[in-house]
Amino acid sequence: MTTTIDYGEAARAYVDGVRALFAPTVMPTGERGAGGPALPEDLAERAEQLSPLSAELTQAAAAQLTEEDPTVRAQASTRLLAKALTDLEISAYLFQAAVDEEEGITPDDVRGAERTAVHLGDLEDRLALLLGEVEIQPKAAERGEVRPTDVPTARVELSNAAVDALALISERAVRMGQAALIGLLGMGVADIAKAAGVVGLDIAKALGYGEKFSRLYSAFRGFAIQSYDSLLALLGRQLAQTAAKEVLDWLDKLSEGELFGDLLEKLYETGPTGQTLRELVAESQADLGGFVTSIDGVDGLNERYHQQTALAEKILRALAFVGTLPLAVLPHPQVLLGAAYILLTAYVILCGADYVDAPQLRLLNRVPGVREVVEANLSAT
Repeated sequence: MTTTIDYGEAARAYVDGVRALFAPTVMPTGERGAGGPALPEDLAERAEQLSPLSAELTQAAAAQLTEEDPTVRAQASTRLLAKALTDLEISAYLFQAAVDEEEGITPDDVRGAERTAVHLGDLEDRLALLLGEVEIQPKAAERGEVRPTDVPTARVELSNAAVDALALISERAVRMGQAALIGLLGMGVADIAKAAGVVGLDIAKALGYGEKFSRLYSAFRGFAIQSYDSLLALLGRQLAQTAAKEVLDWLDKLSEGELFGDLLEKLYETGPTGQTLRELVAESQADLGGFVTSIDGVDGLNERYHQQTALAEKILRALAFVGTLPLAVLPHPQVLLGAAYILLTAYVILCGADYVDAPQLRLLNRVPGVREVVEANLSAT
């Protein structure tokens, strides 16, 4: 029996745990506000308390991927990406703390202080996103632009918005997908095969435990796996295994010299879709409200996909530390790295296909895409 976890409660508990993890240890000096970098035992304890909360949040967010409301499904996808990045940064932080502890570097030493002061980028922004405090707004609303007040103007704006969104979504998918595939190409054939083989399976068994068993090293490995599990949840185990085979096929074509942009256009067909939408918009007899709602819907899709690919790119950069891990810490780091590359590639490409309503690539059908949004709003009025 699966226990239903309330997303809001799970997100709040996780966010509080993340903030506590990076909080300084209060020193018994008697001075108000006195504190310093967390001691290894304090850090390990906080990480161990956070670990089950991380797993619960992944489960709660994954459950939202099947909600009836497509907006909730899209938000859940973005949140899983944000959580994957946060867990990955936590893993890297704990790894460095474990190395410091092993080498006898205390938090008061220069290196320990540098670790504690490590810049975690837009951590608070991501935590706000997990809490539902950040919402996507249509571009026009963000810029304070005046909405079109007549149908002829709205017709032009919608036609341009739809074609622009198709192009931008495709461009972002190409850039992100190609970057992840290039990362895979830099690995050995055997490592790629192993990584593809474990996608959708128990990654912890495939990675092994290494020779170092301190609490911090264990916590580091745990959060690396938590990050991977968040990426896996984006697709689900069955679709992830199917998508892994697609990624290997794309990788073969890329290694044979085919341009990834050309490959993706064959799958997305944004050119024909854009032409179809131009004709539909030109011929539509919908009222002003239908056009304005379509513009907002298309802009929202464009911005949401931008947000997701931006997170995916950050995850890709953050994964670099995995490839440098010594075997004593993680016996098969290339397996984790390769599997994460595969999941990122698959998700970004399949999500992009969903957002542009690609006719030949409908493995992921989570939101009404650009074409569906325009067709639905122009025919409903």
